[in-house]
Amino acid sequence: MSKSHDSVPALRRAVRILDLVKSTERPPLAADIARQLELPRSTVHGLVAVMVELGLLEKTVTQGYRLGARLLDWAGGVTERRDLVTEFYQTLESFSDLAAFTVTLTVLEDTEVVYMACRNSATVLGASFRVGMRLPAIFTATGNAMLAEMDDNAFREWLTLHPASTWPEPLTPNGIRSVTTLVREIAEIRERGYAVDDEQIHDGLWCFGAGVKDHSGRMVAGVGLSLPQTELGRYDVSQLGRMAGALAQALSRRLGYRPVQAESV
Repeated sequence: MSKSHDSVPALRRAVRILDLVKSTERPPLAADIARQLELPRSTVHGLVAVMVELGLLEKTVTQGYRLGARLLDWAGGVTERRDLVTEFYQTLESFSDLAAFTVTLTVLEDTEVVYMACRNSATVLGASFRVGMRLPAIFTATGNAMLAEMDDNAFREWLTLHPASTWPEPLTPNGIRSVTTLVREIAEIRERGYAVDDEQIHDGLWCFGAGVKDHSGRMVAGVGLSLPQTELGRYDVSQLGRMAGALAQALSRRLGYRPVQAESV
């Protein structure tokens, strides 16, 4: 094994310990772990102590070790995102009218959107989307749609955590540059129900986005429809926004979201 691959031996040993604990029928003692993995006892005692402290392992009444609850939190997060992607693709199957668009699914992480899924159209966009790609949220339709889904307090907190002085340089001349512009944009998105990227990510590329909610009403993702500016004249802009909104609503329903019905007076 090369030196670069073995630069974090403690982490590799910790993963081996987790694998062993998972595969063992009875919670192994530290001595059992050391013997089976052929590791020094002092090394194992030090590692499992830290892993217990971090919640990766739990010590049983018999002084053995089992997997800790923190791993369940991580597993839940992975499962939730996999479910989101699966539901996204299944929802798309019932939207045959979206075949002409590149359709994307993103999640918000701090100041960026992360692309979780993408179905490309045959139309040449001039830019490409791929799973795992990250872009500044304030320049994207899905990012601004997700920001608009925040309540006022959450949005103010986001602005406090990420002041304009930390924002990246615009990618095109149309990119948002100030808090005033962003606040106005968020207000417009809330009023019309969808967000628009009017060539903020790439010259000649437009995107229409809407936010997705889960069963609890929490904003969890954004969906976007992208098309080249040359194709924009074939559609009414509000129609494209409504199509993005309809997809977001359908995906939200699949995730269990049910909007609260206003009581009649």
